[in-house]
Amino acid sequence: MIANIVKPGHKTRGVLNYLYGPGRANEHTDPHLIASWDGFAPDPGRDSEATLAQLTTALDLRVKQARDKAPKEHVWHCSVRAAPEDRALSDEEWATVARRVLNATGIAPDGDPDACRWVAVRHAEDHIHIVATKVRGDLRPARNWNDFLRADKELVAVEKEYGLRQVPRGDRTAAKRPTRAEQEKSRRTGNARTSREHLRTIVRTAVSAATTAAELFQIIEGTGALVDVQYFPSGDVRGYKVALSDDTNAQGEPVWFSGSTLAPDLSYPKIAERLTATETKLTERTGTTV
Repeated sequence: MIANIVKPGHKTRGVLNYLYGPGRANEHTDPHLIASWDGFAPDPGRDSEATLAQLTTALDLRVKQARDKAPKEHVWHCSVRAAPEDRALSDEEWATVARRVLNATGIAPDGDPDACRWVAVRHAEDHIHIVATKVRGDLRPARNWNDFLRADKELVAVEKEYGLRQVPRGDRTAAKRPTRAEQEKSRRTGNARTSREHLRTIVRTAVSAATTAAELFQIIEGTGALVDVQYFPSGDVRGYKVALSDDTNAQGEPVWFSGSTLAPDLSYPKIAERLTATETKLTERTGTTV
């Protein structure tokens, strides 16, 4: 199973129009509600007296109540699709999948009376759409940080429990590829590598040589790169970003990259783990504190 969480929107009615409509090529068949936040949401698909306007109003209630405190892009939209070779799940099974995804992502945690309002709509055998409005019953914004990864992890469990195809997933430790704009800028400036790739090499080399955070940043600066270190109030390092001195934007400012945008293993928490392990090994070897 694959979850696709699209960029948040601000038109609840627009999403519902699409879900209950014929689709771009008349591919939507029998669109209907399979589950909702309270089990009583109007279903314009199978209830002749229910309307899309009624369903929109019900979903948007907390958004209206929150007024200017509601997020501008308040519509959360996630589709969940089964593999082509999977058996056809029943409406009840899809409803369970929807609730599990909503719980995992923080949109509607199990047992939370203030969870966001949501509906799950099915208009095809192999997938469903989940739509929620991101204002809770206590009128606070939804707590759905990192929702895609959380949904994906839950679907791994669903695949095993339902006997569905277990979709191969990457470990997400691969370094981020340079964007097209970065590649074009590199060609214009006559550089063989993009700034991101150059900085990744610099930082990775520094990590392999450093034994402390101070030494790490000193080595990076020694290459001519710029380093900006952020600290917690306690004085501990919170994070860092790096830039090449000759790579600037239209305003003449350095183009910064945080460690995590260079590669997941170059985020400061990951580097700190490695430095701690290095320090422990040195201490064990010499019997002294580094």
